[in-house]
Amino acid sequence: MKTHQKIAVAVLACLSALGPLTSCGSGSEEVAAPLRLKGLTERGLFGVGVEVEGGEIPLNAPFELRIDLKSGSNLTQPLPGRTLLVEGWMPGHGHGMLRQSEVDDLGDGNYRVRGMLFHMPGTWELRIKVIETRLEEEFRVVEDDQVSFEVKL
Repeated sequence: MKTHQKIAVAVLACLSALGPLTSCGSGSEEVAAPLRLKGLTERGLFGVGVEVEGGEIPLNAPFELRIDLKSGSNLTQPLPGRTLLVEGWMPGHGHGMLRQSEVDDLGDGNYRVRGMLFHMPGTWELRIKVIETRLEEEFRVVEDDQVSFEVKL
């Protein structure tokens, strides 16, 4: 696992350990910040930011993700029009989700992922593969790169 992925996993573990914050003495719960993950793909081609709709990944319930895709060489340059494949995988069990996600390109490098469902407790990998197709002279070039984030439920 690359250093930036280890950092993302460590931040995720710290956020998960905190859980919902409560005020002293009042008993009222404050809303925790939404779960956000960031990292570069393995070869550094793409910068990927992920936000979980609703703030946290539920167990055995559908959820959505928002993905912000940038150029790995210029993290201010949004990348619309790419193909994203997003899945959950349980490495300890050797299987993935029971459903396939759907990705909508919202423009300006923003994507919505629908149909995510982590049906079991345990360690999951949120895997995101980015595919870019472009023309260079008379040739079609297809390039892909991926990133994964560890999530514990």
